[in-house]
Order: sequence, then structure tokens, then C-alpha cells
Amino acid sequence: MQNASELFLLFGSFVVLLVLRVPLALCLATSTFLSMMAAGLPPVLVVERLYSSLNYFPLMAIPLFILAGFLMNQGKIAERFFDLAQEMVGHIRGGLAQVNVLVSMMFASVSGTASADTAGVGSMIIPAMVKRGYSPGFSAAITAASSTMGSIIPPSVLMIVYGSLANLSITKLFLAGIVPGVIIGLSQMAIAYRRALIDDLPREQNPNLGRFLKAFRRALLPLGFPVIIIGGILGAVFTPTEAGVVAVAYAVLLIILFRSVSLRELPRITREAALMVALPTFAIAAAVAFGWMIAFLEVPNIVGDLIGGYDLGPRGSLIIIVAIFLVIGCFIDGVPAMIIFLPVAQEIAGVTGIDPLHMAIVIVMTAALGLITPPFGLCILIAGKIAGTTTADIVRETIIFVTVFAALILTIIFIPDIVLYLPNTFS
Repeated sequence: MQNASELFLLFGSFVVLLVLRVPLALCLATSTFLSMMAAGLPPVLVVERLYSSLNYFPLMAIPLFILAGFLMNQGKIAERFFDLAQEMVGHIRGGLAQVNVLVSMMFASVSGTASADTAGVGSMIIPAMVKRGYSPGFSAAITAASSTMGSIIPPSVLMIVYGSLANLSITKLFLAGIVPGVIIGLSQMAIAYRRALIDDLPREQNPNLGRFLKAFRRALLPLGFPVIIIGGILGAVFTPTEAGVVAVAYAVLLIILFRSVSLRELPRITREAALMVALPTFAIAAAVAFGWMIAFLEVPNIVGDLIGGYDLGPRGSLIIIVAIFLVIGCFIDGVPAMIIFLPVAQEIAGVTGIDPLHMAIVIVMTAALGLITPPFGLCILIAGKIAGTTTADIVRETIIFVTVFAALILTIIFIPDIVLYLPNTFS
């Protein structure tokens, strides 16, 4: 096969470096450099690819939304969501587990990333759950699982990246993510209720209208965040990238109104957010270069011809794409995985006639699922560190969440209207 040695070097060196626990960004950049050298391409091309990948306006939304989520977290916005969720579902059996999922759903509409959701919600609710008699493994597992909604419910960084790469409407992607995000939350609340019955987990408190209204008033302005952001994008008031600026401004406004953080602390918070963004940004740049090399070596054409020869149809091909991203998601984060293998998925879609928006949501959900699959599920690692328990303990508790999540992805593959109804209605 043409380019076989370069392909072997590209993927082989990447796997070896990954096994040696070299940081992902360096794995991608080094593998790309070695394969370019083997293919006779000038080494300076690596630098050019790294730079050009970040010189793209829509990607500016990523650090902006991450900064907005970081500001909200530092401003103790999650505590206001927690109080409201406590009044809404705390009276149900296993109340704190129900609250965990509902807070994650609320915070997902603010943070845009699953890892920020895990850290922000987990640091507050995991110790409370353990104190109330929930096992550390289950507390961490449900926190990690529910935080995946941060990658699906808009504004989602994964969707911004996907829309930018695939030249797909980010507004339509946001609309398509609403229904599956809510279904995921409801399914996780059902799992928590079943677990509560088995383990005889406690209710938190009886419903009280006065307490609910008080909690709702405290959470009203933070709840306005998704209304302003999503409403502004749908109303064509601003683009998704400009929405990131609005998100940061709104987060700063809430901090000032609530007086939860001193204005003198804003430079420190911004620096910390910048450091949090720096490594993933390098990984994105390296992934773009790696993906460019994959395209140069004609991997998408090879895979497209292979899949097209079996006549699997749109659904069968989507299942193949899900399998690819599930395997990759066990080892690398969702954003680099999408950047690297999106050209392959697009080639398969072109050959088999898959709807681009349908495929986008399936891939985004599969990438989100990878955050809670071993051995390198990022949300599992963050939640385990907060809970002070082992990864193996969390993985055992996460199996049921992964199974239900995977079943939902399969359902969406066979019933695409679940994700296409809202975009088609509003378009």
C-alpha cells in the first residue's frame, strides 16, 4: 500500500509515546514530525501547521467559554444551583444523587465543558454525598457521568470545535444537543433512584414553597446565562465566538453583583484560566497537524473506499464511526479525537449518505462518553481525585451509566429525529 511506512510510523510512534505517558500534545506533534520527515516534507511545515490551526476566529470561543465557566465556579454560582436543585428534587429518594444530576444539568448550560462541570460541581457535592452515607465510588461516578452533559447541552465547546472544523452551523448544533442532553439527565436520575431504593439512601427534606422561591430568586440571574447566550445566537444578535465575550462579561457582572469575588482577584482568576487553557490549546494545534498528516497520507480515502465496499448504509456506517471514536476516546480527549478523525468520518459520511448534523451529534456524544471510559477518562480522574478513591472503584460504579449512555447513542442512530427535530423546526 502506498504511504504504508509513513502511516505505520505516524500511528506506531503515537501509540508508543502514549504508552510511555508522554503528554498527548507532544505525542501528536512528535508523531507528525517523524512521519513528515519520512515522507520527505520540510520540517518547518510542522510549525506552519501548528500556527495556522490556531489562527482561526471561531476557535477563540473555546478559551472565552472556559474563562466564563471558571469565573462562574470561582464566584460560587454552583452553590446557588445546588440550593435550587435541593428544593426541586431533594425530597426524592436518594435526594443528593438527584441534586447532583440536576446541578450538573444547570451548570452545563454555563460551563460548556465536562471537566469544568466535574471540578465545579464535584468539589461541592461529592464530600456532601460521602458525609450522607453514599459510597465514595458512587458519588464520584454519578458526578463524572452527569458532567458529560457539559459537552452536550449548549453552549458546548465540543460543538464549537466540531462546527468550526466541519463548516457546520454551530447554532443548529446547539439546538440539536438540547433534547439528548435532557434525556441523558433524566436517565441518570432514574439510575440514581433505582440505586437509592437498593441501598435505602435518604431523602434530604420535604418540599417547601417558601424555600423554593427563595432559592429560585437567588439562582434567577445565573439561570439567565443560557437564555442570553442561546437566545442571542438563535436571534442572530451575535455569533458563537462573540457569545463567548458576552459570557465572560455576564460572569464578571454576576461576580460584581453577588460580591462573591473581589475585583482584585480577577487578574489572578484570568491567569489561572489561561494556564488551564494553554495545554489543551497546544493539544488542539498538534491534533490539527496530526489530522492534516492523516489527510495527506490519504487515510480518509482508504477508509471511505473500504466502508463503501461493504454497503453498510447510513446506520451501519454510523455504528462503525461510533466504534472508532469509542476506542480512541479511551486514550485521548474528545477535542483532539474529533480533530484527528473527523476527516475520516466525513469521508465515510460522503460515501454512505449520512446526514452531517445527525453524524455531528452522534460523534459529540461519543466523544463525551469517552470522558467516563477507562483508562484515561478525564472526568473519572478528576472525580476520583476529589473523592479520594481509586479509579477501579469508580469504573465499577460507572458501568451502568456508560451502558445507558451507549444505548441512547444507538437509539439516536436509529431515530435521528430525536436530535434533528429542533434544528429543522427553528431553521
